[in-house]
Amino acid sequence: MKLVALASMLLLACASGDPAPTPSVPRDPDAIKLRVMTYNVNFGLRGDPQGVAAIASASPDLVVLQETTRDWEQALVDGLGATYPHHRFEDARGPWVAGGMGVLSKWPIQRIDTLTDGGGPFFAWRIVVDAPGGPIQILDVHLRPPMSDSGSWVVGFFSTRKQREAEARAHIRALDPALPTLVMGDFNEEDDGMALAVFRGRGFTSALPQFEPNADTWQWPVGSMTLRFRLDHILVDKHFRAVDAAVVDAGRSDHAPVWADLERVR
Repeated sequence: MKLVALASMLLLACASGDPAPTPSVPRDPDAIKLRVMTYNVNFGLRGDPQGVAAIASASPDLVVLQETTRDWEQALVDGLGATYPHHRFEDARGPWVAGGMGVLSKWPIQRIDTLTDGGGPFFAWRIVVDAPGGPIQILDVHLRPPMSDSGSWVVGFFSTRKQREAEARAHIRALDPALPTLVMGDFNEEDDGMALAVFRGRGFTSALPQFEPNADTWQWPVGSMTLRFRLDHILVDKHFRAVDAAVVDAGRSDHAPVWADLERVR
């Protein structure tokens, strides 16, 4: 039964459809605006210049990163340090070498808390920045990949959903409820995932489906087909209103950068 379901999933991943029209959202000319981005850069690409250029092409104010390495840190600081004078990186921990994190910001970084209580292979970051209009916190996540402990993606697709849910519940407890909050990163699940349901239950909304409902953020070749899913998300709480969002068709990572234009709600 599981293999039948997986086969159906693969067929849906390879199907194509007509793109839905992008909705037009009225802008508040007096609102404080910010553009944020999340990007899993792929640890194996060793600071690839096309990935650096992909970030620059969208001109975000703040970028949270997953799968960073020392090579990526060097390339990003060399290429974008003048634009983002505030930046921090942390190396992967344990045997999962794809667990590095990074942030590039035009605004001062007040603090970063490393969150390891979720039980997943990767840590998360709680980042507080001194943004226009006052401090905001960002939860940068890289949740467990849909892979079993034995290395099976078929088994892992079905067996790891609750693990990502547990990570989400642990990380959300670390947030300061008094601060305006964004949750961004590689969730390793689509919109109907159990981790995203945790955040939706706390009042968060996802930016990308509002503007590009058919957009995928991850692709991987499997034989003669290419799997495509939306695994990267930008979630906002009640203190923000998304007015645009898109996927950047650039870079060589298996993930694409995702950005969202936000207005602070007055």
